[in-house]
Amino acid sequence: MKRWILVCLAAAYLAGVWLDGVGSTLPSSILPRSANYFLQVSALFPYAAVASIDYRAEGWVCADNKWEELDTRPYFPLDADNKENRFQRVMHFFRQDETTMHALDAYLVERHVSGKGLDGIDSVKPIGGVRLMSLRIPLPSPGQPLERNRRLPLSQYPEEERHVFYHTPRSKLADRCGTSIAPATGTE
Repeated sequence: MKRWILVCLAAAYLAGVWLDGVGSTLPSSILPRSANYFLQVSALFPYAAVASIDYRAEGWVCADNKWEELDTRPYFPLDADNKENRFQRVMHFFRQDETTMHALDAYLVERHVSGKGLDGIDSVKPIGGVRLMSLRIPLPSPGQPLERNRRLPLSQYPEEERHVFYHTPRSKLADRCGTSIAPATGTE
């Protein structure tokens, strides 16, 4: 007898979770709020992520008058090869803070000069500024393999996956490069 009661309670619970998951309001209309709370597990994450976000930087190479990918990992060595890297954290939490972005801009330009070419750009060629962006890399469909922390060159990502949110002001680029002509902020 006790077994049948437990089976009936389990079936009612699973039916309530299923009803809540498909959007039915039946459980919330007949159950007290405290009991309904335990049925709402399927609504904990109603908006699943569709993309992985990676933050990248490009440097304006004064001598070449073009943007080149700037590898920030040598300048943020703590957890350099994963998403807990300090650069990734700064971008995630402070990308809308103008003061932080200007300080990061100055830091990357300064470090490039003393970086010995570790950032992917010849250290003999000064950079005038940076362009910071996020990559919105689509997640594979369920069942397809997922590669953790796959880092491809920036050139292998299509433009629609790139979202530039900071670039060095044109006047500062011109001052640092020692020219009166500064680049547009686009993808030239």
